[in-house]
Amino acid sequence: MSHPPKSFRSLRLGAVALLAAAALGLGGCATTFSAEPGGERVATRTVDTHFGQVEVPEKPLRVVAVSYDTVWQLRSVGVSAVAAQDYSAYEGQFTAEDTSFVEGMPTIGSFFELNFESIVKADPDLIVGDSVEIDEDTYKRLSDIAPTAIYSAEYRGDWQVIGKGVADAVNRASEFDALAAQYQTRLDEVKTTYARELTEKNWAAVSEGSEEDAFTILFPTGVVGALWFNDLGATLAPGVPESNGKGFDYISAEHTDTVLGRADVIVAPAQADGTLHERITAVINEPLFKMLPAAQADNVYWVYSTVTDYSSALRWLDAAEESVLKPLQAKS
Repeated sequence: MSHPPKSFRSLRLGAVALLAAAALGLGGCATTFSAEPGGERVATRTVDTHFGQVEVPEKPLRVVAVSYDTVWQLRSVGVSAVAAQDYSAYEGQFTAEDTSFVEGMPTIGSFFELNFESIVKADPDLIVGDSVEIDEDTYKRLSDIAPTAIYSAEYRGDWQVIGKGVADAVNRASEFDALAAQYQTRLDEVKTTYARELTEKNWAAVSEGSEEDAFTILFPTGVVGALWFNDLGATLAPGVPESNGKGFDYISAEHTDTVLGRADVIVAPAQADGTLHERITAVINEPLFKMLPAAQADNVYWVYSTVTDYSSALRWLDAAEESVLKPLQAKS
């Protein structure tokens, strides 16, 4: 889903750089049975997670999503969490469909501020999340409440790995694989149709700056950068620095031409309604930015780029084609 405001996103993205462990291989073991209070025997299976093997219900009925993206990853495979984070502070970043999905859902705290009493009250039989927000101490506290499956990836833009783990935890691997195949088919179609634009032009992805810096450059290790440069295979413009492991870096105004001067196309993330946030508008209106070749050629585009799972990735592909690739191709 849509990401928290940049101050939160910076913390979230920076946290990934501290996670050295890549995701473990997935796969459930043979079914076993666990005795519940009252004598009921519940079928369970064992899954591999960021914190090792965990025994989870074979058919979980009350799943609590404890990380920001998890509720959407669950939704993509047909699971509605019984409780999730409070997204009200970020409502403007959501599509109407997404807002409707979480509206009225019991909350268990906010980004990096879990309310453990609310989690207990939700009465989960399974807790799922990602290691960006759930460290080992938090994991232990959650595991005292219910079986807890936490997943990780090598870098933030690799949402596929975390999504695959979440799907495995709730025994929906086949649904995940079907979406992955659908996405790959659509991705191949778009890459073929716009191969010239993607490979023969130099691309850069930017976002809003900080108080001290003019703009943010987005790397292939972040969500937006991974979509353009890894999935679609757009050619990264010369001058864009190497990734620092966080998925983004702040660039001061005096380096605008050095970093973006050889980009033929510049893309930025839009809000859910397709418009630019005022802070990104400020970037595009900077005098040095307006002098860039891409800006002079009217090749600065924006598209809603919130992706956490294959369902939202399919939505992004459609939007990227309509908002960026078709207009760019029409100029050729």
